Amino acid sequence: MKKLVESVSLLLAKIFICVLLLVVSRTEVKCQSLIEKNNKGAWGVAVSYGNQLDKDAVFYGWSVDYSKPIGNGPFSVGAALMWDNELERTSENRISDVSTFTFTATLNYKINDKWSIGTGLAKGFMDNDNASRQYSFNSGDWSTGLILNYQFNIGKQRFNISGSCEYNMSQKETSLSFDLGYVLPW
Repeated sequence: MKKLVESVSLLLAKIFICVLLLVVSRTEVKCQSLIEKNNKGAWGVAVSYGNQLDKDAVFYGWSVDYSKPIGNGPFSVGAALMWDNELERTSENRISDVSTFTFTATLNYKINDKWSIGTGLAKGFMDNDNASRQYSFNSGDWSTGLILNYQFNIGKQRFNISGSCEYNMSQKETSLSFDLGYVLPW
């Protein structure tokens, strides 16, 4: 029964990625938490889902971010606090479950009113990868990546969809992730 639940869970995760890709390809959007016309920044919250390309693992999580334009140009800087939970099928055909808190700093470029592209540097600083399953501070992983953002409105509310290709420099792993966010102008 446990193997069936694990298989269904991984199948649902893969279906979620396919549906999210379909939504991205059919939705009008703008760039994530970027530059406001009044030169103020924006807060954002998001949920994410991703897949490790180098091992049989998926992850999901949430983030809180803040972006601020640099002057009146197309560039902005941002910071985010993220939490993710990685589920990996081990060689013993068990599911390993590790949760991590990460801090990220980003640099974004506004392509137009809808699209932006960015890069960033992330540092995992706390996880529960220990026998007691308690969160503890650690030396953490260093990651970098490329982020493509697209923002859209539903009524007066602003949302965004982003996709990123991330590379964990510490563990030499690559992953793809997708986020759905809500933007709060500040």
